[in-house]
Amino acid sequence: MVDFSKDNWQQEFDEEQFKQILQGFEAGFTLEQIAIYADPKFNSIQMWEARTGLKNGLTMEQVAVYADQKFNDNQMKQIRLGLENGLTMEQVAVYANPKFNWDQMLEIRTGFKNDLTLEQVAVYANPKFNWDQMLEIRTGFKNDLTMEQVAVYANPKFNYDQMRQIRLGFENGLTMEKIAVYADSKFDDNQMIQIRAGFEKGFTMEQVAVYADPKFDSSQMGEIRMSLENHLSMEQVALYAKPYYKWEQMDAIRLELEKGLTKVKMYTNPKITNFQMKTVRTAMVDKLLEEETQLTNDKSDI
Repeated sequence: MVDFSKDNWQQEFDEEQFKQILQGFEAGFTLEQIAIYADPKFNSIQMWEARTGLKNGLTMEQVAVYADQKFNDNQMKQIRLGLENGLTMEQVAVYANPKFNWDQMLEIRTGFKNDLTLEQVAVYANPKFNWDQMLEIRTGFKNDLTMEQVAVYANPKFNYDQMRQIRLGFENGLTMEKIAVYADSKFDDNQMIQIRAGFEKGFTMEQVAVYADPKFDSSQMGEIRMSLENHLSMEQVALYAKPYYKWEQMDAIRLELEKGLTKVKMYTNPKITNFQMKTVRTAMVDKLLEEETQLTNDKSDI
C-alpha cells in the first residue's frame, strides 16, 4: 500500500498505474478508497477493476473482497460483476477463491444469476470440474432436473460431451433405468448418442442391448440402430451385429436385408471388403432378375 505522505510516492508506479490512481482522485475518491488499489504490486488492469468497482457504487468492504494480489484481473472482474449484479457476500464467497480460474467463476456466478440455490451451485462449484463440465451441470438445474438426476452425471470422470448426452436423456424424458444403460464413462459421447437415440425412438431394453456395448464404435452402433428402426428382426440384425464387421460392411448387409434378400450369408464374411460385398451383392441381384425374367417368359409361353 502506498504512503501518500512521501513526496516521491508517484515514483513507485509506472505510467499506467499512476493513471488509475489519478483517475481515482479526479472522481473524488477519498485517500482511504484509493489506498485499496494504490499498490505497485497490482498491475494497471487490476487497479482498473478495483477503481471501477468503487466508481460503480461498491463499498470498500465489497471491493476488498477482490482487491487482492492472489486474483488476476479476469478473476477480479468476475467477482466485481457478481457484487455489482446484486449477489450477496455469501454467494460471491462461493467462487471468490483463486483455485477457480475466471471461466469457472463465470459459471458459478451465472448459476446464482439464474436463481440456483446454494445447494445446487455447490454441486459444481469445485475446481475438479472444468468450466464446460460446470456448464452442463448448471444447465441441468436450470432446465429443472432434480438433484438425483444431475448427480448421475456430475462426476469429473465424464467429459462435458458425455455429460450433455446424459443431461439430454433426462430432459427428453428417459427413465433412470434407461439412462443407466449409457451413463458409463466406457462409452464416448458419440456412442452415447446412438444409445440415447434408440431409447428416444421407442426401442426396448432388449433392442438397445444388441448394440449398447463399447466393443462397437459409434458408426457400428448407428448401423445396428438403423436396422432396428427399419424393422429388421432381431435374428436378422444378429447376422452382422458383430464388432469384427466394419460399419461399411454392416451397411452393405443391412441394405440387402432391407431389400428382402435372403442369401445374405453368402457374403457375410468379415474378411471381404465392402467393395467385394457390393460385387457379390450385384451378382446376386442380377441372378434374381434373370430368374424373375425367365419366370415371366415361361408364364407367357403357357
